[in-house]
Amino acid sequence: MTMKYHQLRAFLSVVEQGSIRAAARSLFLSQAALTKAIKELEQDLGVPLIVRTARGVQLTAFGQQLRVRAKLVVSEMRRAEDDIVQMKGAGSGSVSAAITPTAALSVLPQAYAMFRREMPQAKVSFIEGFPGVALPRLRDGTLDLVVAVIMASQLSAEFDYVPLYESHSVIVARKDHPLRHATRLADLADAEWLLNPSPESTTQALLDIFTQHGLPRPQRVIECPSFVIAHGLLRESEALASMPRSLLDHEWVGEGLAVLPVEDALPVSSVGVVTRRDSPLTPAATVFLDCLQRVVRERNAASALGDKDQKATASRSPIRIQQSTRP
Repeated sequence: MTMKYHQLRAFLSVVEQGSIRAAARSLFLSQAALTKAIKELEQDLGVPLIVRTARGVQLTAFGQQLRVRAKLVVSEMRRAEDDIVQMKGAGSGSVSAAITPTAALSVLPQAYAMFRREMPQAKVSFIEGFPGVALPRLRDGTLDLVVAVIMASQLSAEFDYVPLYESHSVIVARKDHPLRHATRLADLADAEWLLNPSPESTTQALLDIFTQHGLPRPQRVIECPSFVIAHGLLRESEALASMPRSLLDHEWVGEGLAVLPVEDALPVSSVGVVTRRDSPLTPAATVFLDCLQRVVRERNAASALGDKDQKATASRSPIRIQQSTRP
């Protein structure tokens, strides 16, 4: 029994596209050539893999089982090809990543520009993804890496984790919200809240803070893992939400919203990069990760310099005032 790469690739394309015609078109093959590859694979394995129906194709139990392994095989073959191409100095290859909105609106644009200068021919694929959606795709080889808000202790042993930066949360509401001047969480317990139900989000940390202050947890809750939907609801409803402070630096995000001056400590989360432990990153993915880390280092350095200048200015201010008030 010998499975060939082109057979597995054809099989996965049929699974993903849902029909022989669409799969053939995506691979730039004739339907006859694609059908032949699938039949050869079924003959080599001695089992049926797909069944044609009026609605497209369906996987048999054997096909379902093969799908899991085939994704890994095809992904690793793609990575092997990328390694060789990069060694030849072609400057191409590919990288596929899931990016959380926090990173997508902060470090990603600069990191991508840096990456593109170094690898102008590389194929790049980005999706917006929280860990609950992204990690299964990382596991099956569809993604090279995941940039997300996640605790390393929550990851299984199959993944590696590299921290990037910390993200500080604030409470936000529409700019004319009746509670926009609230300074305590106690003032907000009875409000309606937009909360991300994903276990890897900072929602649990926020709820724990309510508990620590002896407050009832919010009962009027809209569960919403989508940043776009939550943003729209925030601007047009009575709901409150916890959001990374860095997101509000973008005009289109902060427009129409107000940061509540809450004095209670709010969650601080870690944004990091998750990769598969048993699969080395491709050269392109390695360069992209390096670009992300360089952007974070440059921002930290700039922030530290700004703090130093601010402290120096503050320490000189009394001297200037004293000099100006001398007779």
